[in-house]
Amino acid sequence: MKLQAKFRKIRNYFLIAILSAVIVIIIGALTPTKWFFDTSKSCDVDIRVVNAGLHSDIIIPVKTKNFDWNKYISLEGIGTDINQKYRYLSFGWGERNFYLNTPTVADVKVNTVIKALLYPNNSAVMHVQGFNELPDKKYVDVKSVRVSYDDYLNLAKFIKNTFQTDKNGRVNRVANGYRSWGGFYDALGSYSILKNCNNWTAEALKLANVNTPLLSTLSAPIMWHLRSHC
Repeated sequence: MKLQAKFRKIRNYFLIAILSAVIVIIIGALTPTKWFFDTSKSCDVDIRVVNAGLHSDIIIPVKTKNFDWNKYISLEGIGTDINQKYRYLSFGWGERNFYLNTPTVADVKVNTVIKALLYPNNSAVMHVQGFNELPDKKYVDVKSVRVSYDDYLNLAKFIKNTFQTDKNGRVNRVANGYRSWGGFYDALGSYSILKNCNNWTAEALKLANVNTPLLSTLSAPIMWHLRSHC
């Protein structure tokens, strides 16, 4: 009887711990990092965020009046397709092995997930894709928000500074992307359970004065908090 009572006590503690963790996750996902916005700011640049299920990507114009990606990355070298006059680029940061080998949810492997989340000093890559036209909302979970030129510049610099470059400042392409219009590049940072691809997306958006969830581990809460104040 004493053994059964002890087992029930341990089980109850375990269930309470799980329930508490779920409550914290829900509260963190629903709580915004910003409650008030400066509505006097101009709305100059359209930023789009794509929810790919496991990954989230940020889509931005190749060129604005205060930032030109042609100066930092060769558009012709991003993908393997023949039509490479891209007008938009998408960026997503993630753990190298997981990102390179997990294009869809169906490709997820338990050992890959465990290693990405728990193994220390996981190297990172940047997934870059080029688009002639913006993805159709009929086929992709995508939302847009407009920001000022200054806020966009903060975001663009953050993305640029995430690339790992050589001594001459050149980016290094390491693999083909999931599709012919994409590629993977060496990136800075170390992936862990505390910093994944969606945390990186949220950090970039926050620098652009875009609202994000307090807990941005998952892509769905990021999409839910996106609001255009124009």
